[in-house]
Amino acid sequence: MAIKELLRLALPADARERIYSVELIHHAWPRAVGAELAKRSEPEALRGGVLTVRVTDATWGKMIYKLQDRIVDKLNQELGGRLIRRINFTKRSQLQHPFEDTVPETPAAEPTPPEAVVSAASAIEEPELRALVLRSAARYLDAQSQRRK
Repeated sequence: MAIKELLRLALPADARERIYSVELIHHAWPRAVGAELAKRSEPEALRGGVLTVRVTDATWGKMIYKLQDRIVDKLNQELGGRLIRRINFTKRSQLQHPFEDTVPETPAAEPTPPEAVVSAASAIEEPELRALVLRSAARYLDAQSQRRK
């Protein structure tokens, strides 16, 4: 089952695109653009089918524009749908989460996803991707409940 289907079953409609916008696209980014471009760029947000990507230099943004069709196809293939139509970029001197060989430490108090999300995510075979889906969903749902308080 594709990630898109799992999220469609487990999450409210307004939650789906926000979750895709950070964790899941971030996870697929290095495979879609390659190691060198991934070191100099990172997904920032997804809104209305437009993926905004941070780059360290405008030259890397131009490279992304040139490769946009291939990158969009690879990302959509990874995510299991046509979520991304095109890519824009913003220039930042430093990336917030550079793709490196080390994994950043996870905060101690992570929210726990509800059972419906855990059950739906069990169909994801790749453990790392399953963990990202669960963490993303839990964070989103926790943030939603905090806003309601």
